[in-house]
Amino acid sequence: MSCSSITTVQNHAVKTENVTMTFDLPRRPSKESSILTLCHKTTDELDTQRKSKIQKFVQHSKSFKVKHREFLAEFIGTLILVLLTCGFCAEQTLNIEKNKSWLTSSFGSGLSVLIGICVAGHVSGGHLNPAVTIAFCVFSGFPIRKAPTYIAAQLLGAFTGAALLYSIIEPAITQFDHGERQILGEYSTAGIFGTYPPLYVGIGSAVASEIVGTAMLLLVIMVSGHPNNLPFRTAQGAMIAIGVTTISLCIGYTSGFSLNPARDFGPRLFTALAGWGVDVFKVHHYYALVPMFAPIIGGLVGGFIFTVFID
Repeated sequence: MSCSSITTVQNHAVKTENVTMTFDLPRRPSKESSILTLCHKTTDELDTQRKSKIQKFVQHSKSFKVKHREFLAEFIGTLILVLLTCGFCAEQTLNIEKNKSWLTSSFGSGLSVLIGICVAGHVSGGHLNPAVTIAFCVFSGFPIRKAPTYIAAQLLGAFTGAALLYSIIEPAITQFDHGERQILGEYSTAGIFGTYPPLYVGIGSAVASEIVGTAMLLLVIMVSGHPNNLPFRTAQGAMIAIGVTTISLCIGYTSGFSLNPARDFGPRLFTALAGWGVDVFKVHHYYALVPMFAPIIGGLVGGFIFTVFID
């Protein structure tokens, strides 16, 4: 090859005066780029898998919600109602505040009902109470086939609300009763969850209190929901909360003040399983039967009075 010949390497070609030779130079990616590319691909694949799993879970949850909207609304609403109601009972029982007040308990009851209705009212009507559901079936045309679903959701929500509260305040309960769960006595804590009457109240007085109180509650609910009863109809939830507060202030101290079988039975069942024992159903001559059945009778009485004498 002469000295005057020019050799160039361009576009993977080597040219001489008389011969042009072409060949491919394989491109070998650097280790850094290959590692980065591999990491990016792996991360993208993992992200895609995670997203697909999350999307499937969300889709299944939405489909379940569509099929069981009313059940979920009653469950969550009653859970909130019991969580808050038992929460202020704990504040009173555990001596968090030195000066105990029935006024505090009454306002706590009303506000708890208001928040529960606010959460569930637009979906299920915000019954949150088997006595309300049964009275609506008898007097307001509520479908009987829905009643078992509503009542099951209310009982399950009440039980879950009590369990959730217990998981939060268990250290405070243990500090108060020194780890010995008591139903009655100076260091009793079962009353945080279930309803128990004062010692001076007999079974007859407690039954009358629950029947009359629940009857007035149903009157307030039905009257405030009547389409012609303005302006109360536009603020029915607030009116029900005010009604609960007023009933509690006036006659609540004459019983354990339940007015709601789910509010009592769910938390009471939880205490029986959580260390207080089955005696929670036996004390005070089986007082547990009073808040279980008297509010249902009271709800029917209130619905009857509204339907026959007011509507």
